[in-house]
Amino acid sequence: MKTKIVFFLVLNTLMGISYSINAQASIVKHTTSKAKTSDGLPAAAYIVDHSKSEHSQLRPLPFDAVQWTNGFWADHFKQLTDVTLDESWRLLADPNAGHVLDNLRNAAKPGVGEYIGTTWHEEWLYKWIEAAACVWRVTRNPEVERRMNEAISIIGAAQQPDGYLSAKKLVKKEPHFQDARDHEIYNMGHLITAGVIHYRMTGKDTLLNIAKRSANFLCKTVGVTVKPYMAHNPSVLMGLVELYRLTGEKKYLDCAQMIVDRRGENPKKQSMNNFVPGYEGSDIIQDRVPLRKSTEVVGHNVFFTYLYTGATDLYAESGEEELESAITGLWNDLTLHKMFIHGGVSAHAQGLSNNTFVAEAAGNPYELPNSSCYNETCGQIGTFMWGYRMLVNHPDSQYADVMEREMYNGFLPAMSLDGKLWFYRNILRRYEEDYKVKEGTDMNNRQSLGRKQICCPSNLLRTIAQLSAYFYSLDDSGVWVHQYGGNKLNCKLVTGDAFSLEQITNYPWSGDIQVVIRKAPSKSVAIRLRVPNWASKASFAINGKQLTNASVEYGYVTIAQNWKVGDKITINFPLETTLMTADPRVEETRNQVAVTRGPVLYCLESPDLPSGYDVPSVYIPSNSTFKPVFGMSGINNEISNHTVSLQGTGIFKYDALKAPLYRPFNQEAGKSFDLTLIPYYAWANRSKKTTMSVWLPIVVKE
Repeated sequence: MKTKIVFFLVLNTLMGISYSINAQASIVKHTTSKAKTSDGLPAAAYIVDHSKSEHSQLRPLPFDAVQWTNGFWADHFKQLTDVTLDESWRLLADPNAGHVLDNLRNAAKPGVGEYIGTTWHEEWLYKWIEAAACVWRVTRNPEVERRMNEAISIIGAAQQPDGYLSAKKLVKKEPHFQDARDHEIYNMGHLITAGVIHYRMTGKDTLLNIAKRSANFLCKTVGVTVKPYMAHNPSVLMGLVELYRLTGEKKYLDCAQMIVDRRGENPKKQSMNNFVPGYEGSDIIQDRVPLRKSTEVVGHNVFFTYLYTGATDLYAESGEEELESAITGLWNDLTLHKMFIHGGVSAHAQGLSNNTFVAEAAGNPYELPNSSCYNETCGQIGTFMWGYRMLVNHPDSQYADVMEREMYNGFLPAMSLDGKLWFYRNILRRYEEDYKVKEGTDMNNRQSLGRKQICCPSNLLRTIAQLSAYFYSLDDSGVWVHQYGGNKLNCKLVTGDAFSLEQITNYPWSGDIQVVIRKAPSKSVAIRLRVPNWASKASFAINGKQLTNASVEYGYVTIAQNWKVGDKITINFPLETTLMTADPRVEETRNQVAVTRGPVLYCLESPDLPSGYDVPSVYIPSNSTFKPVFGMSGINNEISNHTVSLQGTGIFKYDALKAPLYRPFNQEAGKSFDLTLIPYYAWANRSKKTTMSVWLPIVVKE
């Protein structure tokens, strides 16, 4: 069985095969579900509702179906409910910190107050409502409900009678839709999504009605009086598709389709000697080439991940093969050529792409710098959302593997271990020189939420709140298990039968997982368990009996049988510490290695070095072995205490920083010392100015 698993994983990786399932989905018109829970709330509380999408091969589970029990994500969800949600509200409501509520209050009375913050400022509140609605669904916290009601009242007062809402433009009495950088459609896109999620979680249509008015406004204006490229940061695509799925009103789907169809309709024509910055027709917003003709991922990391996520939603509804083919090719270009080891997707802060200006953008193939990379957190979240859509349309573990990479290493590092401070960018190396050059001017330092870099923290807030919705899917035969962690699943299968299981595990710190059946019908149910791409020696047992003939398809082990209450699937994914190398065409990491253990990426941070040692002078021997230990030195809280660090041996080249820029090769072996590595997501929590590196030079040892 182990040999079979390894074979399928290797074959899948080398050939890039995306398997398809010949499952027939019934064609059912999308309409608002009338089903209720026992306490009168909407039962179909989906985050992404592809339950009736004809070309989505897996079905979602309601948000209520999965509850955290213990372990990694239970700890992070608890921190969000106890600390981060409140901290975010406190700051956005404070006129001296966030100024978000005051901006919207002032938008209701133009000319009375001032506008402070970014042009996309109110999306902070919309994403907060998404997170708050999900937290309320779990906790029924009356204070969370009160704050949502207050926010919705303020939003409704600011909205114009025709549905238009953009606080900056209203407060300053500026003409609408003059500059894409004002993010008007982006803001309304997040408002629409928040309205849908709030309704699904609470059953109240107060925000939904506001969202529908904005959506109706966009359906009447975009492509008519407003150029479609003004939806350059296309959060509106997901919002419109979900609103269509909720209401059944096709105009919302048609509007989203039109925005995608008209991307690339007016490309710029320019040469290297005639460089003209701007959005329309340029690579920065993926507008130089129509999406169906696109073969390379270019431009702003959030723009392209949101565009491709929305387009993948559209494929789930239309089944258009040309669109799907382009999306699949773009996914492969990103993940095989332009993705960082932690899931980052933007190499450039600024640069050129096909002779047009780009910012916060993907680089060329294999251009993956460590210190200067941008890797905005929203780009990693966008990739996670895109990966989920790819997964449920064409089930294959490669998409769930990328989602897992993003969960632990891509977007989680953006939040501090106390849940109060944030990164905007996710770099892979930081030396002392970076502080000297960029002190006070960049977004590489952990900060409290303020008036500028708020889109990533608010995005991560809603993502962690909603994360449990991405762990499982259904098909006609049973349940797909995409991700692992301590949780309980209680659901109705596609057949209507009640089914329940529990994952008992300390994943990702342990690769031992028990899947215990708590409720099952008296007929065969298939359980499909993802084999992570790092787990080359996976093993499975049922009630203590080793599985020797498990079939592996799409990167999942399938176990189908009549289950009894108490039946137990025992999974073992050996957590071997691995020295990872990159393709030799990635010049920035040649002769260097990164350390992983299971799905978690590790780094070296300066607080763990002996006095007088520095990060740039540390090497790793090729025969390194590491011992896992719980906790981190210099910090003591619930999450850090549950974190696994690695202890091994490093080599210190003591002249690395004490010689000229160029010097003869040093043949000396260096000095061995006790080396500690911490999870990459946990760096920059013990001191503001620490140095760090994920990639370390290797010394070959026989």
